[in-house]
This record gives sequence, structure tokens and C-alpha cells, in this order.
Amino acid sequence: MARAPVDDGAFDRSEYDRADQQFRLAEQKLPREAINDLAREVVRRLRFRMPRSVRKEDLPSPADIDLLAAALLSSDEDAAERFIMNARRDGVDVDAVYLGYVAGAARRLGEMWDADEVSFIDVTLGCAKLYRIIRGLRHVVAPGIIYGRDEKPALFALVPGETHTLGIEMATDLFRREGWDIDMMLGLDHDILVDQAERRSYRVIVLVANSDAMMQPLIRLILALRITQPLAHIVVAGNILDHYPDIIHMVGADAVIKDIKSAIAELRSVMDEPA
Repeated sequence: MARAPVDDGAFDRSEYDRADQQFRLAEQKLPREAINDLAREVVRRLRFRMPRSVRKEDLPSPADIDLLAAALLSSDEDAAERFIMNARRDGVDVDAVYLGYVAGAARRLGEMWDADEVSFIDVTLGCAKLYRIIRGLRHVVAPGIIYGRDEKPALFALVPGETHTLGIEMATDLFRREGWDIDMMLGLDHDILVDQAERRSYRVIVLVANSDAMMQPLIRLILALRITQPLAHIVVAGNILDHYPDIIHMVGADAVIKDIKSAIAELRSVMDEPA
């Protein structure tokens, strides 16, 4: 059976551009070590998404992976996107694109990074390109990622490292009394939180942080959740909003909750928006 070529309208250009803006802002405002950690998070989350049911003949060859890695590392900002979109137009199955090409390129970047074959700057730019491509393809890759998961309306989670729990507990109690089905996660480290969240498909994920020191773990968490929960609306709340007026753009969130009084109306508004 012939496979249908990609519908270019399925590529989410606005989300692609927003992911690009997020990395650019982070590079301007965070120290180099923090950017290093963010890039490694992208590589780590993508590289181990191994093919499950993809046909062997659909998977890229090592030469294809090398070409994509070269495109990601090139000075041409759009080379990697063109590579992926051409593969889709040629009829390459979306699972093969995501689980083969993208995961394969992430592994290749990681190997080159570990072997010191590429500079920190080059691999960071490559990771940023890979991440924004995934965000652009979120609607076409999402069904394969979230297949079989339980569906839940919302998750409230404390950013790893944050110790002030009163605000998130009050907000969760408020929403539950209003009849919302809310999962709450407190005191979990980064990997456990992402793994626990990945068990379900959430419409909205509210991340709570208070101090400005939480910016790096917040961005890292959002990057991971954007990969594992491609259609979830991500909302930021807590006193960290007072420290970063442009936080919604810097972390790539969909919305912010500024106070308890406006929380329910804000979340209802977010949930009414299309994914």
C-alpha cells in the first residue's frame, strides 16, 4: 500500500518558532553550564526512543543518520527541517521519522559530544534544532507517543528542588473542591517526575516554582515534558513569576497563573484552547 505524503499543514510552524525563541532566550540569560544541561536533556530524552513496530525497511541507514546529524550541525538554520520534511514528503512513516531519524540523530549527536568530536556551541545549536523540529511535528508524532495512556485533565507538580509546598497544596485542594480530577506530585526528582507523568496523558500540566534559582530546573523539566507530553498545555505558577516578567517566553509555557483568585478561570481558558 502506498503511504500518503505529509500534509504540510500538519507541521506546527508557530510551535516550531516558539521552541526556537525559547532556546535563544535561555542562551542569553542562563550560564553556559545550564545550557549544557538543557541540551543534554534533549539528547537524552530523544536518543532512547527506540523503534517498536516500525518496519525495518522504513528505518534510516547509518548514512542517512550521518546526513541528518550534519544538517543539524551545519550553519544552515533550516537544513535539518528540510531533511525531515523531505523524508515525510517521500512517504516515510511518521513513526520511522520520530523513532528512527530523530532518535538516531540524537544518539549520533550524543556520541559525537561524548567523543569531543563537536564543540559545545555546535551541539547545543544542533539540539535546539532537533527540539524545535519535534515541536513542529507534535501533532503527527503525538498519537504514537501517548497511545495506550490513561487520559487525565490536569497534573500539578512542584519543580524538582523546590521546597515550598503550601501554595501548590492550596491550589490542588481548591481545584478538587471545584470538581476537578487533579494529580499532584511533590518532592520528586526530575527523572522520577517525568517518568510518573509519562504514565498518563494530561491536558494541562501546572508547574509550580517560587525562587529564581528554580529557572534552570523549570526549563529542563518543560523540555522533557514537551517531548513526552507533546499535546499538553504547560502552565507555570508560583513566586518565580515575580522574578522573570518574560518567563512565559523564556521557558516556553502556554500560560501562567499569577494568583489563586484567577487560577480556575485561567486554567479553564487554557483547557478550552486546542492542543
